[in-house]
Amino acid sequence: MLQSVRTTVLALGIMALMSPLKAEELSYEAVIGYSLGERIATSYDARRYMETLAGESDRISLVHQGESYERRPLIAAIITHPDNHARLDEIRETAQRLGDPRRGEARIENQPAVLWLGGSIHGFELSGTDGLLKLMEELVTSDSDEVSEWLMNTVVIIDPTLNPDGRDAFAMFNHRRIGRAPNPSQKDWSNDFTGWDALGFRTSHYFFDINRDWFAHTHPETRARMPLIQAWRPQVVVDAHEMGHDTEFYFDPPTQPRNPFFPDFAWDWFEDFGAAYADAFDAEGIEYTKRDIFNYFYPAYTTSWGSYQGAVGMLYEQGSTRGLALELSDGSVRTLEQALHQQYVAARAAVALSSRERERLLRDYHSAHEAAIHDGRSGTRRYILTPEGDPGILAETVAMLLRNGIEVHRLEESVRLRGLSDRLGERVGSREIPAGSFVIEAAQPRNRLIRALLEPETPVPEDFLAQARERIDRGENPRFYDITAWSLPLLFDLPAYASSSGASLPLVPQEARPVMGVELPDAAYAWLIDGRQTAAVAAAFQLRNQGYRVSVSPRAFEAGGESLASGTIIVRRGGQKEGLETALAGLVKDYDLRVVPVDGGRTTGGDLPALGGADTFALAAGRIGLLAEHPMHAYSFGWAWHTLDQTYGLDTTVLRLESLGGTRLESFSTLILSDTFNASALAERIGEEGMERLKRWVRDGGNLVVIGNSVDFAREHLELISLEDDWAHEEGEAPAHRISVPGAFFATEMDARHWLAGGYTAAPKVLVNSSRIFRAPDQPPSTGRNAVLRYAQGPVAGHAWEESIERLPGGVFAWEERAGSGRVIAFPEDINFRGYWRGVDRLFLNAVVLGPSA
Repeated sequence: MLQSVRTTVLALGIMALMSPLKAEELSYEAVIGYSLGERIATSYDARRYMETLAGESDRISLVHQGESYERRPLIAAIITHPDNHARLDEIRETAQRLGDPRRGEARIENQPAVLWLGGSIHGFELSGTDGLLKLMEELVTSDSDEVSEWLMNTVVIIDPTLNPDGRDAFAMFNHRRIGRAPNPSQKDWSNDFTGWDALGFRTSHYFFDINRDWFAHTHPETRARMPLIQAWRPQVVVDAHEMGHDTEFYFDPPTQPRNPFFPDFAWDWFEDFGAAYADAFDAEGIEYTKRDIFNYFYPAYTTSWGSYQGAVGMLYEQGSTRGLALELSDGSVRTLEQALHQQYVAARAAVALSSRERERLLRDYHSAHEAAIHDGRSGTRRYILTPEGDPGILAETVAMLLRNGIEVHRLEESVRLRGLSDRLGERVGSREIPAGSFVIEAAQPRNRLIRALLEPETPVPEDFLAQARERIDRGENPRFYDITAWSLPLLFDLPAYASSSGASLPLVPQEARPVMGVELPDAAYAWLIDGRQTAAVAAAFQLRNQGYRVSVSPRAFEAGGESLASGTIIVRRGGQKEGLETALAGLVKDYDLRVVPVDGGRTTGGDLPALGGADTFALAAGRIGLLAEHPMHAYSFGWAWHTLDQTYGLDTTVLRLESLGGTRLESFSTLILSDTFNASALAERIGEEGMERLKRWVRDGGNLVVIGNSVDFAREHLELISLEDDWAHEEGEAPAHRISVPGAFFATEMDARHWLAGGYTAAPKVLVNSSRIFRAPDQPPSTGRNAVLRYAQGPVAGHAWEESIERLPGGVFAWEERAGSGRVIAFPEDINFRGYWRGVDRLFLNAVVLGPSA
């Protein structure tokens, strides 16, 4: 990994000697043509400035980390003294030893502290990028003794544009609407945009908040940054954001709740850095706040993830200027120039403290990693992911752990272990652990992150819960800043164990994403793609749309010497057009699939008497439409789009809501309505004509999938489904106080014989992150109405209030209802949450792909 980073640096040809040019000739304004704060710096402008500095100065080198979805380069600058640049390999090697005491002694006498500073991961939060560019200008061009000392004592890695796609989208929006001078009015069209547009500017290409992506790496922006951060093992990580316009600058220490696995090193150093920031802001008369609003309970933010990587991960939140200038509620105006200066002041203070306290910072960092390894030698000693689940999703989980710097081993032969707990933390005694299982030893440097991601439960502190409840009872935000459960075995629906045993195991290191599939074997009669594999549905969709016949078994069965799950895809050799074997082999490779060949249509056990049994159904060719734009929730839309388009490669047509009235819906087999901010607003936007066309399309055989608040749209406005709102009050009763579940996992009860449950050998645990609770109507059983998954008692991980715990059991998580010749499939919770709730991918693909044919 270290060698690859060094090769990238050298390949760019940027280790130039210091030029005699004066500092003012290398200022941002001199190079780019406008001053920082005068216009919104685009990612191209930032890159051009960085490349100019690197071509003229021996203080800076650049690393090309990768590209965004929209092909914008992701460039980071390494800034340090020329003497340090001459020994970067040595510095990186010492950084590795500091971050892993098992590698031997790490001498810190001449070791700089390493800082990683990132800007504006939310695209329209402008000042983080600009403030870091201002700091970059000073570090590279200043000849002051103070800066020279900083450069000797630190290596400063600046990644100024964490989200170039979102930033450039907003920059273009603003530049096209700016007049002779910036207008600070909140109603000026340069500062005024819809909620859909706002989330588009905040997020990356697929409308993802990539500040929540740091452990999962669903997006190329995050994945591309992993090698550099893992190579340099920074002691300080800073994430420069903006928040609401009527607030002042926030810096750490954070507020409660504190995650019980959160590293002490970061928590202790928050005080030192917080004091340094306060001193710097006091000296300039800048208002600020700390220990307010923001907490690090959830491990996927840039800052909390940085701390779990061993650094002091810190957050800056500057009051927003929205564009170049914005009028605040008191009538004053904040400019981008003022905002970026405050980001610069904070980042400068971080560099100064890291330089001044270099030795203590490095010693504490090293000691923290010794303590992390020691912690793994007691209590839970190892975590085990067994291969009974979806093999493709298991492989992706292993790859994700490796990118996070977590060591993973593979079990070469089966062993019997004692003292095991399952993925819910329940004691299960001894079990036979099969060969091919993946083992994560706790005694390693990323111990804190391992526990945060793999422990089934992260308890919320009781004192915080008491305060949160008081806020709810006053009608206020309870201040859960995110979900309260995220254990990977639950998110990914993977069988897993935790073991207190330290027994020696026959392990080999796993150094890359494991290959789980096989080359396409020869088959005389048919190929069977085991239903446990979610990607099997995607492969079936691709095959059918290429003109090949495919069928699906909603029953588990045995054939070819293998046990096959419900939802298995059957591809017969006979009666097909030419090219089947080539097409199937390509899909098997692309989707990393396991395929079972059979020489005849007979089965040997299970619920399917033969491959042509009456329960099997042929898959029809399909075309998927996804509805977009305000008032759809852009996050939910993006999650669904990404799941279909990127994760499983299913061609999807994105339709504007307003176009429904004039679109030939008959050409679509499935339409998807992701979550919406408001069901009534959605009805108004689609219009009466659009809703009538949509209802007629469903009754004529269309497959409508509705998610989140769009369930209410289908109930109340389309009147196509009969689910009942559990919170609704009877006439004369007071309205119920709706209580939201802050992201907790609940067990479910599943109708295993329903086609929508295909691929699941047991009911999955599901994430509840709303107040939506629906019940099946109190009517006689009907094949036209099916509650495929209902909530069971819970929660099994995370927090829920008593009102939700009482109401949820029996509530519907997955619902199918026939309407004429078509059907509506409803998911009250967002089944595509953040692109990393992968355990219910199969449920979503079943609804979208199999729904029109089942």
